[in-house]
Amino acid sequence: MLSKKHLLILLYVSVFLGPFGGNTVLALIPSLESYFDVDISFIAASITIYMIPFAFFQIFSGALSDIYGRKKIITFGLFTFSLASLCCAYSTVISSFLAARALQGLGSAFVSPTIMATIGDTFSYRERGKVMGGYGASTTSGIALGPLVGGFLALIDWRLVFFMLSLFSGALGLLYLFYFKSPEGDGELKSVFGKMKGVLTKKSFLILCTIGFLVFFGNIAVMTFLSDTLKLSVTEDRIGILLSTFGFIGIVTAPVAGYLTDSIGRKKTLLTGLSIMLCAFLVFLPLDSYILFFIPIAIMGIGSTAAFTSLNTMVVECTPESRGAASSIYNSFRFLGYGLSPIATLPLYLLSGLDGIVLLLICIALLNISISTRIQR
Repeated sequence: MLSKKHLLILLYVSVFLGPFGGNTVLALIPSLESYFDVDISFIAASITIYMIPFAFFQIFSGALSDIYGRKKIITFGLFTFSLASLCCAYSTVISSFLAARALQGLGSAFVSPTIMATIGDTFSYRERGKVMGGYGASTTSGIALGPLVGGFLALIDWRLVFFMLSLFSGALGLLYLFYFKSPEGDGELKSVFGKMKGVLTKKSFLILCTIGFLVFFGNIAVMTFLSDTLKLSVTEDRIGILLSTFGFIGIVTAPVAGYLTDSIGRKKTLLTGLSIMLCAFLVFLPLDSYILFFIPIAIMGIGSTAAFTSLNTMVVECTPESRGAASSIYNSFRFLGYGLSPIATLPLYLLSGLDGIVLLLICIALLNISISTRIQR
């Protein structure tokens, strides 16, 4: 049985794996296009094909962990991800590569929500915010470092990325298999939908899901169209540096957000984060310089990290008997916001440009603040 300290390290490393594995492919696009002799549309599809099962199976994975136990679900996810990564490395045609990427997304979907639920199981109320801050930092680290590591290994051979992911996830799976203990559930598959229904009938939980959806929706919208706005004036590497500021600021801010969640409370930290995001969107409006855009992007990173740290903490606390189901459904809502944002806001961008997007996000931030005041905490 692992000590709390060693368990926490294992949980953080595991949660890092999903976004890290998903984002490494961003740096491999030229290599994959050349190897499979396809255009960008097929390689871009590998990102979407990863995200679809990743978002969909999260709806059920946490509830399954409530029933069959956290250990079985996490190890299933890690070993599936390991096998899928190996299949990616050995793919010789684009169709097999895309199928392997879908399997990767499926495996990853069984890891993150179950880890969030495990944090709720293991750590007390007074320390849970701090631990969730670390959870957020681990996720953000994976997002930020994935393309960097992928790009470095691609200089040697793009397959090394997937061999590394296979070994990494397989080793983690073995650690859980031999050293992680978790309570067993009741083993009744029919309980899955019962647990999901129980969670979805709680008004407080639906409020948290709505806020999570809208925060992700706003973040992705502004970064997508800021990138498009700048493409004519700066090079892609400079755009990448600008957008990565959001992630790196989040890594630094997450421990502070965790401390605030425990010290001043979940609701106050959430309102603080959402207010900071509102300030970021207001700062965006008068700016038209690449260098100056670093200011609102950094402010956004701070606000988003504070908001998600408190949201994640409240999600695992609102239904203690169904933490897995709550974590799963909440994460599905968040990634639904991620997926819908570029498509839903494109007409506004074409009509009004980046200023139109920012005005919409100011309204969304105000709506989020209003909704958050209804949380009973």
